[in-house]
Formats: sequence, C-alpha cells, structure tokens
Amino acid sequence: MTDFNTLGNASDPYSKQRYDWKAIAKYYRRRPLIVIWRTITVSWMLGSFALALLFDHLFGRTEKNQDRRAVRLRQILSQLGPTFIKVGQALSTRPDLIKPSFLDELIKLQDQLPPFSNLVAREIIYNDLDRVPEEIFSYFSKEPVAAASLGQVYKARLYSGEMLKSLRQTS
Repeated sequence: MTDFNTLGNASDPYSKQRYDWKAIAKYYRRRPLIVIWRTITVSWMLGSFALALLFDHLFGRTEKNQDRRAVRLRQILSQLGPTFIKVGQALSTRPDLIKPSFLDELIKLQDQLPPFSNLVAREIIYNDLDRVPEEIFSYFSKEPVAAASLGQVYKARLYSGEMLKSLRQTS
C-alpha cells in the first residue's frame, strides 16, 4: 500500500483549500523547470495540431481529414487537463464558431471524459481528510462511476452506513 504521507507537499499552494495567487506565483517562481516543461508540452501539442491543419489546407485535404482532426483536438484538450477541457466545453456551445464535425467531438468533453488515476483520487482524499479511504469508508469502489473535467465520482459508504458519491480533482 502507498504511504500517503509522502505524497502531500506542505509547500504546495493548492493544498490550502483556498485560492492564493501570491503563494502560487511564489511556488512556480522557485520551480522554473515545471513552468518550462508545461510551456513546451502545451506548445508542442497545440503547435503540431495547428501544423496538421495548415498542411491539410495547403494540400487540399481539409475535408478529407476533418473528422480525424476533430477527434485529435478533443484528445489533446483532454490530455492537457481541466483548463483546456473547460475551453473545449465552452467552444462546444458555439455552433456559430465551430464546424459541425469539431462541434460533435467537443460536445463529448461535456460528458465523456476519461477518469484520472485512482492513486490521485486516494491522494486527494488523504490530503483533504488526513486519512486513507479505508479509515473513512467501509466501502470505496475500486473504479470511478463517472468522470468530469474537475473531478470524478466514486461509490463509497461511510462506516455509519451513509452512501456518498463525490470527489473533486485539484490538479
């Protein structure tokens, strides 16, 4: 079993359960490699997608590859995380701006997201409640029953017998 004491980080500005932009800025100012790596990752993924669209346009393959590109955009936004998923969800409500094939894929970001890791879920519980799930719940489902951009749902039963269904993602 994982030792969740080693997972939490006291210097993590997100562990305080409140938004503190100064603490977040200080945290990342001391970790430039994290910022650089995230910038490279986002730039690479979105840049390669933009290049693929450009090549499709230049070689007259826009219509032929449109469905494939739409799927890839949804995948990229999902991989980049909650902020990008929210952007995709917002765009999915704008049929006046988005082509139908892209709209169909972005709509999937509303209710067809992959779950995040069970280890992350257990870490969130530990960080929020200072206990592993087995100390709180008589039953905690091994897999989530639903996933969304900012959280996911597990079935759980308190030792008192009350059923719970909720878990948020903070990272």
